[in-house]
Amino acid sequence: MVTQAALIQVVQTESERLQQYLTALPADAWTKPSACALWEIHDVVAHLSAIANGYPDRITRGLRGDTSPFPAGFPAPHIFQTLSGEERRQRGTAFAQGSIALREHLGNDLVSEFSHAWDPFPHFVAALSAHDWHQPCYHSCGIIPVHAVAHAGLFELAIHGWDIRSALEPSAPLFPDALPALLDFFAECPHWFFLPTARLSTPLRYRFAFSDAPSRPWDIVVEGDQAHIGPATEASAAAVTFACERETFVLVLCGRMGFDAALGDKRLIPMGGMAVAQAFKQWFQGA
Repeated sequence: MVTQAALIQVVQTESERLQQYLTALPADAWTKPSACALWEIHDVVAHLSAIANGYPDRITRGLRGDTSPFPAGFPAPHIFQTLSGEERRQRGTAFAQGSIALREHLGNDLVSEFSHAWDPFPHFVAALSAHDWHQPCYHSCGIIPVHAVAHAGLFELAIHGWDIRSALEPSAPLFPDALPALLDFFAECPHWFFLPTARLSTPLRYRFAFSDAPSRPWDIVVEGDQAHIGPATEASAAAVTFACERETFVLVLCGRMGFDAALGDKRLIPMGGMAVAQAFKQWFQGA
């Protein structure tokens, strides 16, 4: 896992890069569809501002021992993992409409709102102690430790920044300096991305051999009705190994790149039984 200091640095870098990018956007770009379904670019920016404003409150409450739903009316944290795929889509649609309403309320000064929300966040995280780093906090997708909330901030910046840039520049990549911490976030919060089906009687291990980080393959293990994501264990054999870059792994897991499209483009190359390889997409359909 990346250190607290390294995470703070990449969060600050991502927020500054995105702020500079948004500042230079022409007026007609803000209403173009983003790569995040249901949102135009200005809706994505409004969403990013809202979550950054909420993270410090969420962490502060957790440090006081309060993991109750916040803001008022948010769902109990255990509910997310019980939702079907269709229920998750319905919840996502309702959430998207809320961000659109917020954008309409905020008006046109969205860059200023973004800056006001994100500039203090790295300093807030830097003031947290080693003890604070592991305290539980409420999130609508489950109770997670403080360090996972901080990683969630990076995830939102990196993925939604890509949603904006790739809509205007189709070849836009994820920034390489964010990739190690994004992988950590998948390890911390696999339930965000995993859709349970019938319980497996035998664990199924998928291995991802990263061509841009060949010394550190990662595994996704589907076990029972749960999934675990993390660095591979040498002693454990995988049913299927996928060769890919870390960027492809991230974009497939969060639903920005379709599994079949990644196979077709040779960005994801399976080694092992194709039936087992194809089964992967029933559990991972994007956040």
